[in-house]
Amino acid sequence: MNPQPDNTDIFSLSRMLLWSAFSLLIVAAARGDLWLDEIWSLGFALDSNSVADIFCRFRHDNNHVLNTLYLYLVRGADDFLVFRTLSVLAGIASLWLLTHIAAGWGKVQAMLVLVLAGSSYPLLLYFSEARGYALAICMSLVAFISIHKYYETSAKAYLAVFWLASCAGIMAHATFLMVTISLLIAGFAAKTNHDSNNATSPVRRLAPHLPVIGFFAWWYNFYLINMEFGGGPIFSGSQLFGQTAAFLLGFPDSSTSQLLAAILMVLLTVVGLRRLYQAGGNWQTFSGVLVLAPVFMLIATQPAFLYFRYFVICFPFFYLLLAFLINDCWNSYPRLRSLLILLLAFMLIGHWQRNFSLLTNGRGNYTAAVAIMLAENGDQPFLVGSDHDFRNPTLLHYYAMRREAAARLQYVQTRDWHKRPPEWFIGHSMNPVAKPAITHSIEGVGKFVLVGNWSSAPVSGFHWYLYRRQK
Repeated sequence: MNPQPDNTDIFSLSRMLLWSAFSLLIVAAARGDLWLDEIWSLGFALDSNSVADIFCRFRHDNNHVLNTLYLYLVRGADDFLVFRTLSVLAGIASLWLLTHIAAGWGKVQAMLVLVLAGSSYPLLLYFSEARGYALAICMSLVAFISIHKYYETSAKAYLAVFWLASCAGIMAHATFLMVTISLLIAGFAAKTNHDSNNATSPVRRLAPHLPVIGFFAWWYNFYLINMEFGGGPIFSGSQLFGQTAAFLLGFPDSSTSQLLAAILMVLLTVVGLRRLYQAGGNWQTFSGVLVLAPVFMLIATQPAFLYFRYFVICFPFFYLLLAFLINDCWNSYPRLRSLLILLLAFMLIGHWQRNFSLLTNGRGNYTAAVAIMLAENGDQPFLVGSDHDFRNPTLLHYYAMRREAAARLQYVQTRDWHKRPPEWFIGHSMNPVAKPAITHSIEGVGKFVLVGNWSSAPVSGFHWYLYRRQK
């Protein structure tokens, strides 16, 4: 008679299959055209004459140094997936690290966090984008695991991993500082297995973090202090908070939905932290990364430009806390099970609507627009104008360069239209236009007719509308 597999084997197999499925999802999301910020980052790599240029020449908020270093190493590649491979691998590893952390609470929590994080649109987006967020998230989880292993075992290997992960995370993206602050806060309350009186002293708990603090101080003075910001749309604090909550929970990106999402996010965070505290869990780290560190960063830096992606490094920790809370409430409060199911269903439906858009539309289809213009004009040079004299020409130049047609596609700045009227016009938007205008008239230039339009997934990418001037 064949022995029946135990629950551990079933759990391990199920977790591996689910992790593999979400890993393939990340790879699928990494297909398609690069969008503006990725091309901007790639531009730093292409313009660098040496590795030193990445660290010393381009002090810019879009130069996520370790990601740019990777792009420099693969700058000769022709496949967009190659440019995104570092983020893809970091994202895949992050999902496994999340389920590993949650497995310390239980098997259900491990599966729940895998579903929550694997389905999350913001995480899928940045796990498949050639920028530094995915690597910063991965390093935050490595640092989280290794420092707590060090507190448990005092093994110097874990401390070394913590230092390396923290330094890499800081260079991957400066928002890693929020994780550094959170782990420092938690360190003062960490439990160790030492018998000496020094084991639980504040000095001993602070000591492992001193090299990381020192490295950040050096990095700030070497790189961050003179960093240039690229600009963009300006959001108020309330808009930022609402948008962050909406994308975190899978709510629609409307003012009403943002308000509801913000209320729900605060409620889940407060209740989750309380239940984690009552269960004797590591509530200090989660309090730090979800509440204290973001507030500290906003007060200390007072950035001119704020985007929800600056807080995406906190999202995996929220999903960990939510997985813990859902399992805890399911077992402790059976009457809440229907509400928990509704919450999960609403979140997953919201995230997957955006996920399907990412898989279908990618981050835009700029290649198609450039291909049409090149095909229609043959070998002759032609003039192109647009409604934004930085975003659109950056994209046009890159995709024309890929077709070895940079000399033929000539962009005309808005101020020069009366001297050099463009034959083509590109309109762009961050949000989709339900019914793009069939014609577009520009005074002193002429009337343009819509030739094609291409959609993009939310947040990263542009909707493009291609017009041609009537003769």
